[in-house]
Amino acid sequence: MAYAVTHVLIVIIILDLLRHYVFGKKKFPRYLIIIGGIAGLLPDIDIPLGWIASALTGTDVGLHRLFTHSIFFVVLFLFMGIIRHYQDDEKWAKIFYVIALGWLVHILLDCAYGGEPIRSFFWPYLGTASFCPRWDWYLWAESIDAILLVLWLVHEEVQKKVKDYF
Repeated sequence: MAYAVTHVLIVIIILDLLRHYVFGKKKFPRYLIIIGGIAGLLPDIDIPLGWIASALTGTDVGLHRLFTHSIFFVVLFLFMGIIRHYQDDEKWAKIFYVIALGWLVHILLDCAYGGEPIRSFFWPYLGTASFCPRWDWYLWAESIDAILLVLWLVHEEVQKKVKDYF
C-alpha cells in the first residue's frame, strides 16, 4: 500500500498540472486541488471505521479494502458530477469530478504498490476476484514520495508558479 502522503501528493500533482495547462486558474480554483488531495485518502476511511468497530465489539474487525476500494465509488461520484453538470451547478460538478479522480488514483496506487490485494474492486458485483497486478512498488515507497515532491517543486519553480501557493 502506498503511503498516505503519496495518495495525496499524486492527486495534487495531477490536479495542479490540469489547472495550469488545461483549465486555467479561473476555471479551476485551488480549493479543488485541496478537495482532490483529501479525496485521495477517502478510500482508507475504512481503517478508522475498523478501529471504531473493533473498539465497540471487542474483537478485531478488519474493514480495510473490504468495500471502499471499489470502482463503484468512482462511478458514483462521476455520475453525481454529471448530474450536477446538467443541472448547471458547475461548482458541485467539479467537486464530484475531483473526488472521483482522487478515489480512482488511490485505488490505482494501491494496485501498483502491491501488498494486500484489492478483492473488492468490482464490489458489490464481484467480491472475491483480485484485480491488481503485483508490481510491488511498496519496496520504494519512501523514495517515490521524496522524488515526486522534489520534481513537483522543481516544476513549480521553473514555471514560476510556486508563488501561486503563497
